[in-house]
Amino acid sequence: MLRIDDLCVRYGAIEALRGISLQVAAGEIVTLIGGNGAGKSTLMRAIAGLVKPASGTITFEGRTITGIRPHHCVRLGIGHSPEGRLVFGDQSVRDNLMLGAYARDDSDAIASDIDKYFAVFPRLAERQDQQAGTLSGGEQQMLAIARALMSRPKLLLLDEPSLGLAPLIVKEVFAVIRQLREEGVTILLVEQMANLALTVADRAYVIETGRITLEGTGAQLLRDERVRSAYLGA
Repeated sequence: MLRIDDLCVRYGAIEALRGISLQVAAGEIVTLIGGNGAGKSTLMRAIAGLVKPASGTITFEGRTITGIRPHHCVRLGIGHSPEGRLVFGDQSVRDNLMLGAYARDDSDAIASDIDKYFAVFPRLAERQDQQAGTLSGGEQQMLAIARALMSRPKLLLLDEPSLGLAPLIVKEVFAVIRQLREEGVTILLVEQMANLALTVADRAYVIETGRITLEGTGAQLLRDERVRSAYLGA
């Protein structure tokens, strides 16, 4: 579904990504792990059209999408739940979900999807008329994921969904990630909690200083001594 070949991204003189290549097949959860500043979020932003690569190609379902506008990415079927959530704080929970469906014109199905994600995230249903900026961090993360899903993406980019959340909320978020895979949503996941991320991953990549240094199945990387030492505290 997604193929990235020799991708480079620069911020001025800083080379954030240096020849990244990876693939995501339909129906997979693929996890990216790495330290702060490794380039994980830059890669997600490049896929979503928010950062223009200096070189290399991004291919989605056989179509080259390198450098296209973000709203075109959404229309093609790429949803993005960004690092830091970035909900529309002065808009209600319901309006945030409506904004996630801005590229759609099937109003009845949009209403049905809102009900669907209120069922998945009951806290959002309870707070549907509340301004998103007044939600807790966990509730905002749930909203960011639900908003991304409102575009009915084929590929969902999840960037640090557990960041800053209490353990109980993290457990809920990962239960939803597993449920989404069962529903056929393909997921590219950036996650600081490497143990959890590798447990749910079909395959995984390790990024260090803008390069991929390891790849394998989630189970293989969980057993890899280099990964255990650097990211699993073992």
